[in-house]
Amino acid sequence: MINMLENISLFEGFDYAILADISLMCGKHEFGDGDVLISEKDEENRDLYILTSGDVEILSINRSSVSGEIVLSKKDKDIFGEVGWLIDQPRTATIRAIGEVEAIKIDGEQLMAYMEKNTDAGFILARRIARLLAQRLKITDDLLKQILWSGCV
Repeated sequence: MINMLENISLFEGFDYAILADISLMCGKHEFGDGDVLISEKDEENRDLYILTSGDVEILSINRSSVSGEIVLSKKDKDIFGEVGWLIDQPRTATIRAIGEVEAIKIDGEQLMAYMEKNTDAGFILARRIARLLAQRLKITDDLLKQILWSGCV
């Protein structure tokens, strides 16, 4: 597991001891086509996932945003489940496997406790997650501008 973690940008550059600690919170999981990794509105699951192979689709039944359609597809080594984990709220979407998928599941509660206890590593992880969320927000902002501007022409 340590070898897998050190090749993921979220954990890149951490020393062996930190990776060893984090690896204890992780498990490798395989999913088949159509298997659900995260269910929208789930209030219990606070785990994070890192996609190591395959694709997943993100769906929402929330009528105000999207009605059961693919929102986007994640690619290799992308993290998801971070929003529900960070804000401690029900899941905002369903994540479903497209074909065969392998993912690392990280126990979200254990990771949060680790970050609070090991503040140096926690700060680096928090900054990397914040950067990831900021990048996703910029992409969303750019898409929204395209939609709004194309409607005004």
